[in-house]
Amino acid sequence: MKILKKVVLTLLVILIVAIAGGYIYFNLKFTPDKNYLKVEKESGSIPLTWLGKEKTALLLPIHFSNDTITYYLQLDTGSTYTVFYAKAIQNIPQISIHKETAKTSFYLGKTKVTSDHFKIYNMASENKDSLKIIGTIGADILEDRKTIINFKENYMVLNVSKVPLIFQNKLFDFQFKKRKIILNGLLKAKEEKFLLDTGTSAYELLTNKEVWNNLKGPNSKISIEKSEQSWNNVLTTYTANCKQKIQIANVEIPLNNVTYVEGFSKAQYAMMKFSGMTGMLGNKIFSNNILYIDCTQSKIAIE
Repeated sequence: MKILKKVVLTLLVILIVAIAGGYIYFNLKFTPDKNYLKVEKESGSIPLTWLGKEKTALLLPIHFSNDTITYYLQLDTGSTYTVFYAKAIQNIPQISIHKETAKTSFYLGKTKVTSDHFKIYNMASENKDSLKIIGTIGADILEDRKTIINFKENYMVLNVSKVPLIFQNKLFDFQFKKRKIILNGLLKAKEEKFLLDTGTSAYELLTNKEVWNNLKGPNSKISIEKSEQSWNNVLTTYTANCKQKIQIANVEIPLNNVTYVEGFSKAQYAMMKFSGMTGMLGNKIFSNNILYIDCTQSKIAIE
C-alpha cells in the first residue's frame, strides 16, 4: 500500500512539474521583446485606406522626411511588433538596414515614430498592388498610449493626449496581455475571450471548427476562400452566416458571419489554446463602431 502511495505521489509530482513547465514554456514563448518604439506627438486624424473591395487589409499612410512618396503599413494589432518587409524597403534611403533590423523615423500624420530596432521580415511573395505597402504596424504602437479607431468615419488617431468626452463614462476593462488586446464578452449566454485583431480585416469572428459549427446557421451557404497568405502560411477560410450577438460590457455587437481557418501554424493554434480565447474579432464586426483603446489603463470604449 505504501509503495502504491509513493507511485501515485511520484506521478502527481511529475504531472505538476509538467504542467508548470508547459506554462513557463508558453509564457516565455509568447512574451514579446522590449518595445523599442519612440512615439512623439498626437497624430491628428489619419485616414484609413482599405485594400480591395473586401477590405482585406487596413492600411495607414506613412511618410519619410524629404520624401514626397506615400508608403503604407498594414495595421495589425495581432502582431506584437512593427516590422518592415525586406524587399519593399531595399530602395528607401531613409531606412538603414543592418542584418535583420532597420533604423529609421517616419510620420503617421503628425506622430513621429523612431526606432533603431525595427524587425525585418522576408515575405514569400512580393506585393503586387499599386499601393507601396512596406510593412506592418503592430500593437507596440498602442502600448502605453491612447488610440482611437473610427471605423464609421474612416480615420484613426494615435498617441491621444487625453480621454475624449464622448468616451469618459463608457470605459470598461480589457487585458493587454503580452501585447495582445483581449476582450471578455458574452456569446450565446456564455462568457468568452476574444482577441481584437485588426489583421483579420475582412472577417467578423475567426474561430475554430468546433465553435464555427455551433454558431453557423443550419442552412447557411458556406463561402470558401483559398490561398490567402498570412505571414507566409497559405490559408483556407470557411465562412458561414449566423444570427448572433456578442455582448461586450453593455454594448451588443451583431455577429452576422463566422469563419474558421485551415492553415494556421502550430504556434498560432498553440497561442489560441494556451490563452483560452474563443477567437479573433476582425475589423468587419466593428464597421459601424468607434473604438477608444487606452493601453495606459487597460480601458476600452466601443461607441
